[in-house]
Formats: sequence, structure tokens, C-alpha cells
Amino acid sequence: MSNADPGLGAVPDGHLETDAEKSLGGETPDGRALGGETPGGESPDDRALGGETLGGRLWLRRLGRWLAIAFVAGSFVFWAWAFSPWARSENPGRLDNREFASWARQRCALTQDAVNALPSARQAASRVQRADQVDLGTAEVEALVSDLRGRADQSLARVSDDSGPADGELVDSWLADWAVYIEDRHRFAARLRDPADDTPDREMRFLLVDMVEGSTYTERMDGFARLNDMDACQTPGDV
Repeated sequence: MSNADPGLGAVPDGHLETDAEKSLGGETPDGRALGGETPGGESPDDRALGGETLGGRLWLRRLGRWLAIAFVAGSFVFWAWAFSPWARSENPGRLDNREFASWARQRCALTQDAVNALPSARQAASRVQRADQVDLGTAEVEALVSDLRGRADQSLARVSDDSGPADGELVDSWLADWAVYIEDRHRFAARLRDPADDTPDREMRFLLVDMVEGSTYTERMDGFARLNDMDACQTPGDV
């Protein structure tokens, strides 16, 4: 029978726990801390503060994830609009006469097929033979440009209804670039047939004479074709 006063709070090892010790915190028989402290020294207030900090981090993480998703979605919507017919129709280089664009696309496809059917540079046994191949391709391009010019003169307006350039003016500029392209093809064939003794090998390749702000006129030509849904009207790839 223990002599300890129950009011003093006996512990298993027989130590009498005073009220002062209770106020400072002790341990219960099952190891739980007294005085509002956890075994690790963390008070309920500390746990609450830690919960708030963890909750704040989770909120910031979710916010960052949603912002990233919104950015990706916004970028997708922008580029989808940029390549849509609505955005392209507002471009001043876009032809109003869509019938001409449709006809030109079909006519250009015929030229592309004819040029692609010609022997390639690897099939040429000599530079002279290669020059003959280039001339055949150039003849196809000249016929195309002649047909484009005739159709444009017949069907395209020379005066614009708005502040942008007229269709006829746009196509005139485009065909002017085609004329330069044809001349470059003729010069290329001439260099192949009659190179000078000191002509470097690099000049035996097809060279473009016109450079505008770091880009070639063929890039300008092809851009106009793509803008107007005339992808077949880009420059041939035989040279």
C-alpha cells in the first residue's frame, strides 16, 4: 500500500510530483507530455503556426501551377488565332481576289510537278549537262510567270477600296521578284557552261543577288505565296 497522497499525483517510479512540477510539465505514465508540450518540444501554438505555413506553401504551389497552365493555354490560343483565316485576312499582303489565288495555286502546282520531274543535279554527268537541266526548269518557271501575269492583268484590281495596296500592285511586286529569280537562274546556267579559270567552286552554286535586311527575295516571294494559301507557288527546289 502506497503512502503517497493521491492529491500529490504519484508516478510509477514512486516520485511525488508537486504542483510546481506539474506547472512546469512532466510526463504521464503513457509518455505524453504535460504542461501543453509535445515530446519534441512543440507546443500546440507551434503546431498551429506550422500548419498555417504548410497551408500557405500549398496555396502558392497551386497558384503557380494554375498560372503556368493559364500561360500555356494563352500561348496556344494566340498562335491558333495568328494562323487562323481571321488573322491572315487582316494582313495587308492578303489578296482580296480569292479566285485568283485559287487559280494561281493550281497553275503553280503544274509547274512544280514539271520541274520535279526533271533530272536532278546528281544525275548530271558534267557541268554543261547540269546547265541544260537548269535551263529546262527555267523555261517552266518563265511559262508560269507569263501565265500569272496574264491572269493578273485580266482579273486583279489596280485601285484598292481601302487604305491597303490593291491586289494588282501586290502581284506586280511579287512577279517582279520572280523576274529577278529567273535572271539568277540564267546567270547560274551561264557560270556552269563557261566558268573562268579562277572561278571558285562556291560560285558554281545557285546564288541570289538581292539581299534585303539579311533575308533573300525568295523568302519574300515564298512568304507572299504562303500568306495567300498558294503554297505551290513557292520557288522550285531544283537549284
